[in-house]
Amino acid sequence: MSDRLAVSACMSVMMMAIYVLFGADAARVPLGPPESLTPSISATAPGLPTDPGRLLPLPR
Repeated sequence: MSDRLAVSACMSVMMMAIYVLFGADAARVPLGPPESLTPSISATAPGLPTDPGRLLPLPR
């Protein structure tokens, strides 16, 4: 890898990290125990119909 390409890649990674960490739209998460970072959302998957053939009607 050429020196110019290595310097360019390093600067690109550093600028992206700075943008993510200090950008205007960066997420602000309060520091605390790891349990506070887990979402308290629960969802259930819908059940399958008793006759799965109804989902894709094919001519017989």
